[in-house]
Amino acid sequence: MPMASSKRILVHVQRKGIDNKPFIARFTQCIVDYFENDKTKLTTHLCPLLVNNQLIITDQSDTIPPVKMKHPSFCPIRNLSPLEDSRLPDDTKHRGIDVGAAVILESADGKILLTRRSKALRTFPGVWVPPGGHIEENETLIEAGLRELEEETGLHILPSQCVDQQVHILSLWESVFPTKLSLGQPKRHHVVLYLHAKLISNLTSDKLNQQMKLCPKEVGACAWLDVPVVEAIVSACEETAKNPTVGSHIAKEIKGFIINEKEKQEDAMLPTLPLTTVAGDFSDSERVSTGTKFALEEWLAKRKL
Repeated sequence: MPMASSKRILVHVQRKGIDNKPFIARFTQCIVDYFENDKTKLTTHLCPLLVNNQLIITDQSDTIPPVKMKHPSFCPIRNLSPLEDSRLPDDTKHRGIDVGAAVILESADGKILLTRRSKALRTFPGVWVPPGGHIEENETLIEAGLRELEEETGLHILPSQCVDQQVHILSLWESVFPTKLSLGQPKRHHVVLYLHAKLISNLTSDKLNQQMKLCPKEVGACAWLDVPVVEAIVSACEETAKNPTVGSHIAKEIKGFIINEKEKQEDAMLPTLPLTTVAGDFSDSERVSTGTKFALEEWLAKRKL
């Protein structure tokens, strides 16, 4: 959603034993690679702190535990050649790395809400993601995530409605648009913080559907996904670019809402198969975003603990 303030919240980094203080990350700086010496690894564990309207990412903190951060092997920033770097427009090179917050909302009956981005949006059009967006000036991470959730879906959720009255940071994702260099020059570079909000017993998916009011400018559809569907989504491997064979135990369609041609919300049966496709080399729509798959994978792992 558009920011109420003109101030952009940008990523700053500080590496233990190297940086005396946090410094603003460059647009062409790969965050995972900056902290991870082993360049064959796609993940690292880092601490995100939102301080004075700056997201400080560090490998040392006395206040919060580290969380897993990941990027794909085809990360455009990691794979950007010096020649490709030199061809980036100056306004892109000097824009820094933006920050986003997205909410993995888990209903009391154990389902996860995903939304399909409007096809009119400039970035990731038609891609399935959790509700989320930019952080506004002087917001906390949780305030930003819950505000975006309400703006996009009409669901007004408070931390007090969550288990243990808390919303947790689930994972971090280094996001670049377009997702692959074959799709064009990098235009946007974000660190996305995925938050997990597990709702208390009376807030089931059916009850929340009664409050659902999608924003037509931002969202084209939404659906609550049960564990088998989430597992099928996660099994779609972006690294091998192979789509999974969806088992017979997975429904071919799921109930949801769509925004019709008149920009009105209506009930719909949505096909499951597009949710399990992977990012293509020359087209990228109607799939679950790679970062969302990672967050769902982390959610599945944590629910088994």
